[in-house]
Amino acid sequence: MLPGVLRYESNIEVGNEVVLITTKGEAIALAIAQMTTSTMATCDHGIVARTKRVIMDRDVYDKKWKLGPFAKKKEELKTQGKLDKYGRVVDSTPEAWKMLFGDADKAVNINEVANAVGGKKAQDDAQPAEAEEEAGPSDEKKRDKKKKDKKDKKEKKSKKSKKEESDDE
Repeated sequence: MLPGVLRYESNIEVGNEVVLITTKGEAIALAIAQMTTSTMATCDHGIVARTKRVIMDRDVYDKKWKLGPFAKKKEELKTQGKLDKYGRVVDSTPEAWKMLFGDADKAVNINEVANAVGGKKAQDDAQPAEAEEEAGPSDEKKRDKKKKDKKDKKEKKSKKSKKEESDDE
């Protein structure tokens, strides 16, 4: 299912005029369909429709823009002077931000950024993981013992119930 699309009518063709509505059934806008109904059913990303005319009045709903984690981080970097007033990269911008948002043509994976920037952190994190592995076998022994105890209790209970049944006869 496409993000933002909850339901749609059948027989929508590319170029048809459609109405965008809220979950309450209020008309938001008129739009031109960019996908057919069958494409919407099978696709998980893409543009469903292009807005032609907005119908809904302004300020019907509160604005939720600039409240996300990246927007907050960007605003913080602007106030610190690590981004210019338009949010563009400058010399003092952190390396991770430059890698993620600096060059639009270069696609970067978050794991690549973590490895490049957090190389020291990854090495520091590896040492406690080794210590946890050393502690791991004792945890496994405790789990095995608990399982065994539970199994023994179950066997005793079943033997007891069988014995009571035989006594009743």
